[in-house]
Amino acid sequence: MTAVENAIVVDKNIWLDFYLHERALHEDAVRFFRVAEKFDANLATPADAANEVFYIIGRYLKQKTRENGGAVDESTARAINDFAWSCVDHMTDLAVSIPMDDRTAWLARRYRDITSDYEDGSVLASCELCKARYLVTHDKCLAKCANIAAKTAAEMADLITLAHSA
Repeated sequence: MTAVENAIVVDKNIWLDFYLHERALHEDAVRFFRVAEKFDANLATPADAANEVFYIIGRYLKQKTRENGGAVDESTARAINDFAWSCVDHMTDLAVSIPMDDRTAWLARRYRDITSDYEDGSVLASCELCKARYLVTHDKCLAKCANIAAKTAAEMADLITLAHSA
């Protein structure tokens, strides 16, 4: 059994909902991660999610700074970069990375008939390759075409809590 087998795979949108307080599903993501940490849930995430979260958080915070009349000077850019790194550190502390390799790319292409989105295909391929138990996502299209149980952050928090209350 690998470290990620039977894991709960966390899609990048859940991480972004957690780290970016302005997102509509932030509170659901916070609750999910609190419950997952409390009960030491076996979390995993596609390896490329960390890169995307790092990039999106940096881009988003720089954009918000500019929209609020601020300048993205060297000090601000460094602070944003440090925050993005702390998010990646947190991700890798909570979840095992599912390797993205030739098998993932091959399988993602095979999912093209199910989803035209390569990223969604690679998430589904990651789930299959690690024999995931659940996928946690707020992407309704991805959840609809998943071949494993797909849950929102709120649903997964409830499920983990229920499993540990018996």
